Amino acid sequence: MNFRGIIFLLIIGSILISQIDAQRKKGSKKGKKDPCHLKEIDVCIGKVQALGKRKEPSALIASNEGLNTICKAIKEDLTKCVKNFIKKCGTPLHKEVSDLIVDQIDNSISRFCDPNNPQRQKFLKESPCIHKKVFNTQIYKQTCNNNFLATVDKIDAEEHLEADRTHTTICCGYNKWDECSKKLITKECGNDAVDVYGDFVGEAFGTLTKMICPAKFFASKKNNCKDVLPKDDVIAKGKLGDNALTKYVVSLFSFLFIFDE
Repeated sequence: MNFRGIIFLLIIGSILISQIDAQRKKGSKKGKKDPCHLKEIDVCIGKVQALGKRKEPSALIASNEGLNTICKAIKEDLTKCVKNFIKKCGTPLHKEVSDLIVDQIDNSISRFCDPNNPQRQKFLKESPCIHKKVFNTQIYKQTCNNNFLATVDKIDAEEHLEADRTHTTICCGYNKWDECSKKLITKECGNDAVDVYGDFVGEAFGTLTKMICPAKFFASKKNNCKDVLPKDDVIAKGKLGDNALTKYVVSLFSFLFIFDE
């Protein structure tokens, strides 16, 4: 399961949650506390969002303790919470599909959540450099980070964006961020570092290279991306935004982005 696959599942998940919310509104009764309000989902993703609100969120990738924190936030605080919400509030079909979504996300990060996995140890040899010399620098924040969050802003600002255009914008924005990040990692930390980083993003959290967002179709310099991506000089708001899809996608990977809030 790569990052494109996760985005696709998150799109499905967002649709399921919207359906549950619509059913809730039809059957809601005034004066009673609603256990199926969408605020319950916001609670679920709250601890994952908190990873990106730290002073140095990417420091989490540089230690065993940090990776454990990421794993707990995603595997326990997020996926279990969402699964419990849908179990409580969804139809049998919702529950079946949500189980698939949660299990795929959970399985995709399992390798890096196992402290005895050799790939995790190999990653930890290079990740301190990636954190200190790339993700924690102003040049990263002003280029890679800013450009992706500006893309998120653009999606949030367009209330009636077509699904295909949303897909293209997310894929182009992510691939641009990925290209930018890997270029800086190669320059500052070397080829071994960019290789293990690619494995970390690709195998644990997705790399957007094969199924839904192949780079050959969504490379940042292609015309379809130039048509949807904001200009490089656009300054991002540095906030999470309100669009459900971008909110959940960015929350899941919040420790790789820097927010102002």
